[in-house]
Amino acid sequence: MNTTTSQFFPTKFSTGHRKLFVASFIFGASLSSLEAASKLSEIIDNATISGFAFTRISSLHGRDGEGTRWQWRFKPVVTTGAVNGWSGSVGIFFSKGSSVPDSNNTDGDIGASRGDVSETTVDRFSISDYYLTYNAKEQLGTDTIIIAGQKSPGTVFTDNVLDRAMGVFIQNKDISALNIGLQWWDTWMGDDIYFSPRGNMQNNAGIGNNVFLLSLGSGSDFTKQTGLDYNLTYAYGNRWFDFMLFGNIGYTAKFGNNSLGILIQGSSTRLTDNPHIFSNATTFSAIYQQTGPTGSNGYNFAKQRGMYNLRIDYKYHLSDSSAEDSDAPKSIGFVGFSIGTMGSFGPGYGTLIDNTGGLKLGGVLWNGYSGPEANGFGILGTGGFDKSWLYGGYLKAEMKYKKFGASLDVVYVATSHFYYLKKAGTDGTLNANGKLYTKENAIKKANFIEVSPTITYQVTPSISMAAYYGYLLGNPQFGRFRFLVNYVF
Repeated sequence: MNTTTSQFFPTKFSTGHRKLFVASFIFGASLSSLEAASKLSEIIDNATISGFAFTRISSLHGRDGEGTRWQWRFKPVVTTGAVNGWSGSVGIFFSKGSSVPDSNNTDGDIGASRGDVSETTVDRFSISDYYLTYNAKEQLGTDTIIIAGQKSPGTVFTDNVLDRAMGVFIQNKDISALNIGLQWWDTWMGDDIYFSPRGNMQNNAGIGNNVFLLSLGSGSDFTKQTGLDYNLTYAYGNRWFDFMLFGNIGYTAKFGNNSLGILIQGSSTRLTDNPHIFSNATTFSAIYQQTGPTGSNGYNFAKQRGMYNLRIDYKYHLSDSSAEDSDAPKSIGFVGFSIGTMGSFGPGYGTLIDNTGGLKLGGVLWNGYSGPEANGFGILGTGGFDKSWLYGGYLKAEMKYKKFGASLDVVYVATSHFYYLKKAGTDGTLNANGKLYTKENAIKKANFIEVSPTITYQVTPSISMAAYYGYLLGNPQFGRFRFLVNYVF
């Protein structure tokens, strides 16, 4: 019998055995290749894209505001198909122009002849989302999702599009009556925070205060069955805030074609005794530096802040008359109204990272026109100053019929600290330490009524158009027209 030895076959094999071994090896390698090819096919074939793109033009006029600007924004996120519960996501963010024309115009909005040149802290074209997701339901039988990377945190404290954090994000939905969320942010940035320090021109500024977050809330199935919706979220920001709290409870009763909802929201934040922002930009790390001999609160920012929002919503749902005899009549619209009140408690009312976050407020203009979004309830906004207060009320009437919609917002706001546009002048600033916002924009008292009609049209399931005209009457006093075309992937 012929035998042989080699580095590949150190023991003695017959020629027949060696051929069988090689054939088995090739067959196994082929199976591995087929399996790898199958997984690659799953990754590519089951990939999805989500996000939006919009174009809008905004124009201001009146005693305390003027200007016109275009804004273009494109934010797609591509997610691979899942393999054994694992998937990856990459998102692009492109933004050009401004939605806040503060004494400027559209002359330079084209950018250049060969394409846009990003020279400001506002314009962006880069990777904004980059994260890995593990869905444990298939492998472990638990409705738990773990995400690691950089993305929008998607919390009641933040903006769901513009705020970003790098860390770990966990969500468990095993119990519909109690969804649990855990998050840890190593480095992060809120969009409203990014534009608040005076003279901040650093394009890559970040915040290094670690944030730990816990959220408890109702699941969609539970809310659909019971009408009860609730959320309680707690966050701790190392060396910045001892706690940031948000509570939300709502109940919707349905009777026939009618629905009546009651919503109670509240938020409270307390800064640490000696708050400090860790950042690579000195404009952020200097914000809470002492400005006088008054001890730990010499920086003139409120240590304790609080706010509330109470709201009632009523809707009469319209159904297709030709389908009324069926078990599930087709809804073709509604007519409704909302009424609410909001206010503050304590020496400040800046309780969130974003100026609105998960709050369901009235109006479309008063807390969203300023660019840095200084007004509203942001932690570095006007409600962050010591002895600041705000109260107000709002009404909204709205209707939707098939593809058309219309609404009218009326809001009253009175506040001790309010961010004005440049045309209103610079006198009377309440920014005592001078570290937030520009010198050209005053922070002073305000008392006004907002009246804002809006019309919408749903062109296709993915494309919508909206136009509104909002006017503030009082102090400040100006109007804004905006037209928007939006595409959702």
